[in-house]
Amino acid sequence: MSALLEMHGVKKRFGAVVALDGIDLRVERGEVHALVGENGAGKSTLMKVLSGVHTPDAGSMRFDGAAFAPRRPAEALARGVAMVYQELNLAPDLSVAQNLMLGRETSRLGWLQQREDRATVERVLELFAHEDLVPDRRVVDLGPGSKQLVEIGRALVGEAKLVVLDEPTSSLSASETATLYEVIARLTERGVSIVYISHFLEEVKLVASRFTVLRDGVTVASGDVADTS
Repeated sequence: MSALLEMHGVKKRFGAVVALDGIDLRVERGEVHALVGENGAGKSTLMKVLSGVHTPDAGSMRFDGAAFAPRRPAEALARGVAMVYQELNLAPDLSVAQNLMLGRETSRLGWLQQREDRATVERVLELFAHEDLVPDRRVVDLGPGSKQLVEIGRALVGEAKLVVLDEPTSSLSASETATLYEVIARLTERGVSIVYISHFLEEVKLVASRFTVLRDGVTVASGDVADTS
């Protein structure tokens, strides 16, 4: 079976600064793939190329068996690639359900299909199995970990096949981190792939099956986590 995502020779320059200098990345279906490196290594820039924020200067991408070259984030999302950034993009005064469906409401002949949307919300929240995540609760009343799950839920409403998590535990407690790991495991069981950006190697050992290491915009290592000291 072909990989879900293949990136070959991806380059990106910002003026005189070479951010990516021929990066290769392969992500299998239903795996957690850790993208590791120090700050400035190129991790976030590479994912912004993947998600349509940046256009690469060179290189090629394939996603789900077809050529992939999104010109903006909406195109990447429509194909099944969703980014969850460190700075969450939620509407705090709206409910969990409203945040999940924001911009994705179902309509027919100009009428919102609230029953269908409610069923979608309940399907996503059932996957999380988290007591704080009830449809009518306001997001402002949630803790950091629950807000992180709402952002992931927005990706799942869009039927994401690959979710990029950018340093997802940076503001989470130990218990919230454990909950996030449980959700990641449920997602991969359903065939969703995760790119997990981190520079914490202990996290990588716990959550990922394979890894790629970037340094100064270059791929310097990749392999199976279980086979690496």
